Amino acid sequence: MFLQSQAELALGSRFKALSEHCYRLANAAYRATGVELDAHWFPVLRYVQVKGPGTVTQIAQAIGQTHSAVSQLATRLVREGWLVRKSDRADARRSVLDLSPTGEQRLAEMGPIWTAIRRATAALLVRHAGNLGSAMTALEAELSGERVLEDILAQHARLVAAKVEVRPFRPELREHFYRINAQWLERYWSLEPIDRQVLSEPEKHVIRPGGAIFYAAVDDEVIGTVALLKDAAPGEYELSKMGVETGWRGRGTGRRLLDAAIAEFKRRKGGLLFLESNSKLGPALQLYESAGFVHQPALRPGSHYARSDVYMIYQPGKRTAKGGERKKRGSAAPAARR
Repeated sequence: MFLQSQAELALGSRFKALSEHCYRLANAAYRATGVELDAHWFPVLRYVQVKGPGTVTQIAQAIGQTHSAVSQLATRLVREGWLVRKSDRADARRSVLDLSPTGEQRLAEMGPIWTAIRRATAALLVRHAGNLGSAMTALEAELSGERVLEDILAQHARLVAAKVEVRPFRPELREHFYRINAQWLERYWSLEPIDRQVLSEPEKHVIRPGGAIFYAAVDDEVIGTVALLKDAAPGEYELSKMGVETGWRGRGTGRRLLDAAIAEFKRRKGGLLFLESNSKLGPALQLYESAGFVHQPALRPGSHYARSDVYMIYQPGKRTAKGGERKKRGSAAPAARR
């Protein structure tokens, strides 16, 4: 190809062409797996999914695109039902972009295809590591063919067919405990000091004091976590740090993790199992209720968490009281966490 003969002089043009190859492959993978998404929309949609509502300026700065490009794309995504515009709570004169209920539902099922794309791309880079010039040539040649797309589709099929497995804590899985919980905490609130301590040093703050951590994995991809914290009082445990990675919900993963934590509590013959949560997390609260957790009329004395406004105790067989507590819950939060 002519651009290859121009070597480093054409590096920018070659990267642009390489970018278009990547978009083409991603779109082909989406179409082959029945996903209605344009790869060019990914940066904006993924930002809002992970970081929450943002202004056009915030999103443009975060993803390295121009304000005009993001504004035009946002208009299209609003028109096609992926995004909605809302008033900024901090400044009513400006608007922020957020996922619509339809957009959130669509993106909640993207975990398998996004993981497949990431895996296939990582394998491609490993195959051609070394000199950037020769690696670029090899990448361009391979991206022009069908091998990478075939790899993506094979990985996707494998991930879709794989079952969710719940595993106990291992040191090599430590980073996922932080990663998954930081994701949802920063999406809705922020990491409090106690969060950073527990997530950064789970052996010190969970395992050694007598607690337990479980992970949910699909084909060795860790997609969820939950912790059983040993409280200071004898026989008392706290259900904590429960989260399922964005894009991997809808497989019953949260329930699998919750059941594992409850089973461990029973195995230890615990006397009290409680949790603290927030009324914004409607689906999570419904999950806890279905497993036997019952709302308490007052918050837990001495709570460590500024965000907590819900206190529940595991009392299987009791019905959750209806009324005020249900009415104040939100309904647009992902499942399973505190």
